Amino acid sequence: MKLSLKHPLCGGIILSIVGVLAAGCAAEGVNGEENVAEASSELRPEWSTTPVTVRHDIDAPDFKTLKVAKQSGFDRSTFQFDTGIPGYDVRYVTNPAQCASGDPIRVAGAAYIQVQIQPANAYDLETEKPTYSPASIVDVKPNLASVKQLKMSCPGIEAETSYIIGVGAKKNFRVTELKNPPRIVVDVQQ
Repeated sequence: MKLSLKHPLCGGIILSIVGVLAAGCAAEGVNGEENVAEASSELRPEWSTTPVTVRHDIDAPDFKTLKVAKQSGFDRSTFQFDTGIPGYDVRYVTNPAQCASGDPIRVAGAAYIQVQIQPANAYDLETEKPTYSPASIVDVKPNLASVKQLKMSCPGIEAETSYIIGVGAKKNFRVTELKNPPRIVVDVQQ
C-alpha cells in the first residue's frame, strides 16, 4: 500500500510524530536540571482560580519528592508518590497556616495556593524519618515568574501532606494527574 500526504492515514501519522516530539521537549528546572514535559491522557482542566478537589480511595502512598520548573507560559510544581495518586484539594487561601496548630506561616508571594494531599504519608512513624528526599524540599524558593516559594505546611504524620505555594500575583492554575510514577501537577500561569 502506497501512502501519500493526501492519504487519510498520513495526517494521523504526522500528528503522532508531532505529539511524540512535543512530549520530549525539555523545560528549565530550578537547579538548571532538565525536566521533560510529559503528555498525559488524564483530564486537562481549564485554567481557573476555582478550587479543585479530587478524592481517591487508596491506601496512603508515601510522598517521595517535589520538583518545580519553569515551562513555556506557566510554572509547574510536581508532587511525586510511590504507589498511587492520593486525593487532593488545591485552592487559594488568604492566610497560610500550619495544619495542626493553625499558626500562620510566612511564604514569599502576594497570593497563596494551598495544596492539601490526603491520604499521603511524608513521615514514617516506624523509622522516624521523612519518606521524601531531598530534605530541602520542605522549603523551596525557586523565585520563578509566578511561583516564588513552596513551603510544607503539614508534614504528613497523620496521612495528610500539605504545601503552600506562594505566587507573585493571583493567577489561574490547573491541576493534572500523571502516572509512572504517580504525580499530582499544579501549573500556575506566568
